[in-house]
Amino acid sequence: MAEPEPRQADVAAFFRDAPPRVVIEIIRRLPVKSILRLRSVCKVLRDVTSYRPLLAAVHILHPPQPLICFSLNACPDHYIPLRDYCVEALDLRSDMLRPILRFTDNEYYDFFENIEGVDAPPIYAFSKGDIKYGEEVGDGEHYPWITVHGSMDGLLLVSFINIWYICNPATRQWVALPDLSNCTVIGLYAHVSSGECRVLIYAGEDDGATRTHYYVLKVGAEQAREIERPIPPPATRGVGVLNIGLGVLSIGLDPASLSPPVQLGCNLHWPPQERQGYRMLAFDTEAEVFSWMSSPNHIREGSVQLLEMDRKLAMSVSRNGRPTLELWRLEDYHNEIWVQIYRIRIPVMHIPELHYIDWFPHVVSPEGDVLIECSSKLLLHCDRNGNLLQKFQFREETPLVRHTLKETLLPHAIFQAPKITNGDFAPPFFEGI
Repeated sequence: MAEPEPRQADVAAFFRDAPPRVVIEIIRRLPVKSILRLRSVCKVLRDVTSYRPLLAAVHILHPPQPLICFSLNACPDHYIPLRDYCVEALDLRSDMLRPILRFTDNEYYDFFENIEGVDAPPIYAFSKGDIKYGEEVGDGEHYPWITVHGSMDGLLLVSFINIWYICNPATRQWVALPDLSNCTVIGLYAHVSSGECRVLIYAGEDDGATRTHYYVLKVGAEQAREIERPIPPPATRGVGVLNIGLGVLSIGLDPASLSPPVQLGCNLHWPPQERQGYRMLAFDTEAEVFSWMSSPNHIREGSVQLLEMDRKLAMSVSRNGRPTLELWRLEDYHNEIWVQIYRIRIPVMHIPELHYIDWFPHVVSPEGDVLIECSSKLLLHCDRNGNLLQKFQFREETPLVRHTLKETLLPHAIFQAPKITNGDFAPPFFEGI
């Protein structure tokens, strides 16, 4: 067997002899991609440490990172109408953006805008079937090319209209799902007792006139399983006129892509929604029943998002163009007692970028970090004291901040099963990342 290169031997000796705390501090400062490279070039590292403790350290020490979704023209001169659809993670400690997913395809083509009359060359990165990219859905809006529907334990649930995947961007593993385009995805969660990864969906007219049906899809299964009456009788009392006759969930919930839930233990929690009377909804993933939870009483407008904070549920409240944000924490889960942790005020007068434009703030971390989406295609990062830390200028559109990703190198059993559904083609969104 060939002797290792001197530098590689030095690295192996260092990790063999260094105290565990030193190794942990190194891992704390390295991005996941660098750790993967380290693993690939330093075989002795995983041989000596069995590597799994290192993987666990990555999962524990790396905080969740907000995901920034945007698109831009792949060809700046517009001669060939190609578009990049991007998802990037923002490290709040270093204010560095890093690509997570990227997908290039034809954007909508208008013959009259191309004076040469030359069509863009088609891109067949995978079998598209009958996908109608850019299909109008009403009021001039079009389907997005790439949508993030959920995030859990380093996994992302993403779709391209009618093609769906669960993927781990850190390890570039993926598994295809059945087509969920005719359903509304409201949650991605871990089934604790079985270790399975599951998706919660519903189907129906979403208008209260017909019954809404709820389903659970086990990742790796071909079909979803309907859950019967998912509401215990106590949860249907006093729920308001929207739910008379057909039960508390007759009009469904907002999609997870717009209103992401948070899982704590065996329960999945949604932010208060107008269609549910501004009360929080929880789903017991073991018993497969819904129940109500209280939220701070004054929440009747604005945007509400849930976070995990010191293994407790936290709730951020923000409003369009309003300088004041709130962060609440559920201190007593059993008695549903909320306590305001931070009241954050953005000093608008001292941030010229916020003058004379529309803007929307989000609290995105338990430490009170705030990201502000601006109509001027800016994204601003402020701390909980309102200090402007960084600004990111995007070329063509205002980015969207919806989900967070806690990267992990820990193995997931779902990637060991055969990839079945949708023609068994690999997703192209890892290319070039």
